[in-house]
Amino acid sequence: MLEDLLIASQVILWSAVIFLALSVYALSRQLARLFERVPPAGALSVNALLSPGDRAPMMDVNDLSGNAVQIGGSRVDYCLLFFLSLDCPICKSLLPVVLSVAAAERVELVFVSDGGRSQDHHHFVHRHGLANYRYVLSETLGMSYAVGKLPYAVLIAPSGTITSLGIVNNREHLESLFTAKDIGVGTVQEYLQEQTQRLD
Repeated sequence: MLEDLLIASQVILWSAVIFLALSVYALSRQLARLFERVPPAGALSVNALLSPGDRAPMMDVNDLSGNAVQIGGSRVDYCLLFFLSLDCPICKSLLPVVLSVAAAERVELVFVSDGGRSQDHHHFVHRHGLANYRYVLSETLGMSYAVGKLPYAVLIAPSGTITSLGIVNNREHLESLFTAKDIGVGTVQEYLQEQTQRLD
């Protein structure tokens, strides 16, 4: 009797193990399909004035230290414009990511804001360790690039054309600007749309 119970319990345990293994396998297959259907998120390009491939508006402005800064036009390296506001919490939380990505991609980084007192921006630069970067306070610059929502970023090629642009709320959005550059499209969404059309 005891031997029969032990055999029965072993059969039940092994059946449970096999069932769990099959369940995990089925679940992993479903997750893989889900990731295939959900495309990677990219920077949302909502700009009624500019598009990737357009010539970047060229402006001569001064940074907070009074040094001349040329935005747009031909240059040696890629330039990343990061538009922010002092009262934008996402902008502040994204600063370490912006610095990290810009360093990894070896691009010129320019911070741009259009509101608040110059003194407040000086404190902001000091507090967040941005003293070694160009920081421009210009409402005209934001209007020229049709920046409506923040944080916003624009990647400008050495030729002076806009490579990619859009709203960047996290690292994935910011890195998508460089991914778009690497694969030769304006936005990641544009690339995914092209791939979908090819499959159709």
